[in-house]
Amino acid sequence: MTLECSYIALQKDDILLGKPLPWAVFDRSRKLLLEPGSVVAVQSQLDALLDKGICRERPGADVKLDSRRERRESGVGASTEAAGERALPLDEIKLGIGDPFQIQTQTEHAEARYYVKLIGYLKGKGVLVTLPEVDGRLCLVREGQAFVVRFFSGKSAYAFTASVLRSSSIPFPHMYLSYPSQVRGLVVRTGERVPVRIICAIAMRDDTKTVSAAGMLTNLSVSGALLSAKARLGNPGDLLSIKFRVEIREIEFLAALDAAIRSVSRDDSGEFLHGIQFAGLPDDVAIAMTAFVYQKLAETSR
Repeated sequence: MTLECSYIALQKDDILLGKPLPWAVFDRSRKLLLEPGSVVAVQSQLDALLDKGICRERPGADVKLDSRRERRESGVGASTEAAGERALPLDEIKLGIGDPFQIQTQTEHAEARYYVKLIGYLKGKGVLVTLPEVDGRLCLVREGQAFVVRFFSGKSAYAFTASVLRSSSIPFPHMYLSYPSQVRGLVVRTGERVPVRIICAIAMRDDTKTVSAAGMLTNLSVSGALLSAKARLGNPGDLLSIKFRVEIREIEFLAALDAAIRSVSRDDSGEFLHGIQFAGLPDDVAIAMTAFVYQKLAETSR
């Protein structure tokens, strides 16, 4: 069968933000872009896919495709495999009761992020976590609400998509999340850093509450940074969300990144220095960060 009759072109309304895809997504050349169950999280990601002229297999079409073999032969996914990305079951990750998770709402008009704690999970059934809080108040969640869940374990960052099965305040505030079919893991690697002085806004976890702080990035790479602040922002392994602006060839870019604290020290002035690692960078952010670092390297080599 031809490409035209074997595949159906996808439009904007065919893909729901924050919802697992029921089918694989391909580009015009039949190269696999997203596997079934993948999640398109934000509008900018969807717009970038639509620009590629994406499509899916027509139901019942005689299309023989081994997605893993296709990706290896075509080179699609080679960069993520080289970077150490992998998919694995949740129960194969070493998790402990009380481990912090960051959850991000998945709607077109809001992408709020909260911190919760893992209470436990039952394979194939569900994941039990505390209810999120902001400024001492419990956040309202509804059944069916979708979240992207992120956490760190060892040297890897992990993420999966889940929806709320049930929430309750008895005997304590908690909610049940759907059990993920798989979890995406990425080994966080180091990279060349450039000296900077960039003011940033920080959201961090205080028990199950989200609090804000300000800091200064004093060096930066695509994979991490050194973050200076007047107060200690947490301990190694704790999660942070950081927002800052960089200028790339006179174009201002706002970066909103997730990170984990890897080290904490103090300088001679008493400032706290936090070595942090970024994780889960969307393609547009990774490209912008790479361009900024290369720009700074070029400037310092002149």
